[in-house]
Amino acid sequence: MIKVMCHTADSLKIGELVAFQGDLKKRTNNDIKALAASIQTEGLIMPFAVWKDSEGSNKLLDGHGRLAALMELLTNDNDIATQEFPVVYIDADTEDDARKALLQITSSYGHITKQGAVKFCANIPEYHAPAINKFVHKPMKRQKVEQSKSEVIIKIAVPLSYEQQIRKILAETAGIRIL
Repeated sequence: MIKVMCHTADSLKIGELVAFQGDLKKRTNNDIKALAASIQTEGLIMPFAVWKDSEGSNKLLDGHGRLAALMELLTNDNDIATQEFPVVYIDADTEDDARKALLQITSSYGHITKQGAVKFCANIPEYHAPAINKFVHKPMKRQKVEQSKSEVIIKIAVPLSYEQQIRKILAETAGIRIL
């Protein structure tokens, strides 16, 4: 049984979901195994986005990776086949409208920055997720910093859980510039 960490008015069994995405996104076996491990540990945190076509078929717009991960977990937990999972229905009049909806759902209108990821994940340094691993769990490159002749640059190492507090204290201290 998978722990479900989201709630919606509707739910379906994974066998009632029909893949719709085709080859739009590429996932490796390692991607699926990592997502399966995350779902097994953290639970399912997002509902599936579904378009019910004119024939009543539940076409999966968002959640193909989660579906593949659940299928992977199904090999060791038969209860997953009978478990119902939260879905949200997306309105679309035609298949082309459903395709547009899928593209809007999967499109990225912004990007994660190194500084934003490090700051956001400061309190959960042990958590690994593909979107932030490249920023948070790899060493940072050295940056060239302009230094005047009247300045000394001092590097300090602090636990990520204290970064916010240390930055605040230093920012409020006269004569200190945080790089």
